[in-house]
Amino acid sequence: MVRPSREVVALWNTAYVGLVESMFAESTSDGSVDFSRLAAGYAVVGQAWRLLAADLAVPLWARHACAVAAEEFERRAHVEFSRVGGGGL
Repeated sequence: MVRPSREVVALWNTAYVGLVESMFAESTSDGSVDFSRLAAGYAVVGQAWRLLAADLAVPLWARHACAVAAEEFERRAHVEFSRVGGGGL
């Protein structure tokens, strides 16, 4: 089985941890939501998915799945950036 590079996987893990931390920080706050932090978290995870999708060592079906995941995280980043009036990505 072919696997993506350890560096790209490590970047994805770090990005996802950051997103989860921002989600939990927002859920335990005083009711105000830092949408820019949340949007940035989605954007970083989307970029990590893009890196996985670009890894030519990974089978085509897996790269396609990563590209679809990247699109969804990028879409969500745009939604959250729009809440704070920013263009985002």
